[in-house]
Amino acid sequence: MALEGTPQDPAPEAPTRAVTCTICPTDENPSVFDRVLVNRLVRGGSRVMWEMRDDFFDPQPFEFQLQAGYTGNNDSDDWVDVGFSVIDTFVAFDDEQRVFNKYPNRTWYRVLVTTPIATYASEPTAGMGTLSVRDWRIARETIRQQQKRLQFDAGQRGVLLKRRITGEDCPTCLDYQTREVRDPDCPDCWGTGKRCGYFFPMDCIWADMDPKTYHTELDGGKGRGTTSDIRVKARMVNTWLLGEEDVWVNLVTDDRFYVHRVQNVAEKRGIPLMADVELRPAPYTDIIYTIEIPQKLAELEI
Repeated sequence: MALEGTPQDPAPEAPTRAVTCTICPTDENPSVFDRVLVNRLVRGGSRVMWEMRDDFFDPQPFEFQLQAGYTGNNDSDDWVDVGFSVIDTFVAFDDEQRVFNKYPNRTWYRVLVTTPIATYASEPTAGMGTLSVRDWRIARETIRQQQKRLQFDAGQRGVLLKRRITGEDCPTCLDYQTREVRDPDCPDCWGTGKRCGYFFPMDCIWADMDPKTYHTELDGGKGRGTTSDIRVKARMVNTWLLGEEDVWVNLVTDDRFYVHRVQNVAEKRGIPLMADVELRPAPYTDIIYTIEIPQKLAELEI
């Protein structure tokens, strides 16, 4: 079963998806938006503002549509319109409350602008609060420097499979009474309990990985027998809001790791920038290895 495609696909059960390999962002391929700013209110009434680049010359009018999602990936299929579109303005409001527990806010916003020529999407922006222009520029420069260091010095290139936490329940393995997954090798949800359990892979997720740590232990009759745990620590940019049970895939070796623990090590006024991430390698028999990675396939075809 292949990952679910974009909202334009005819049905979520579509077995394949035509993919153009996502390249790493460069200055030669910028967004038409200069920045998107989120002023979040938990109970609803979040304000999203945007600025266009001064070298964007499409003819007016500009029609803007605010959208919300939970992955921070423009290729994901969970983006939903927030309110009605607005014409030639710079602000829109989200009146809906989207966070109901104590875990980090996973809401992302983006803005679509439609001109007489084309439709463009902004880069997804996390709904974690707001930064002033000065703080935003400092945070952007910090991330840019770290990305360059990871890309050209210490990092390994990978993709992130963001686990679905919302959407349609798996019709195959989810117990309707206990809400537990009955088959961890379910081909319809890959053990997540949600149909097509992971979103489309996000490319250019770099990781500075430490050597693996092994720990073998005999539990002394506690039921697990001899256990051998392998842990890998990695320094990663955390603007993706990494979460437990997300999957990071090494594009070179195809090794796949579950995200086990995330510790932010750099923040800007509460906005996560960098994190130390504990990864646990998935056994090679794990069903996660059956998920095709389009970026990997594209490299093999070259």
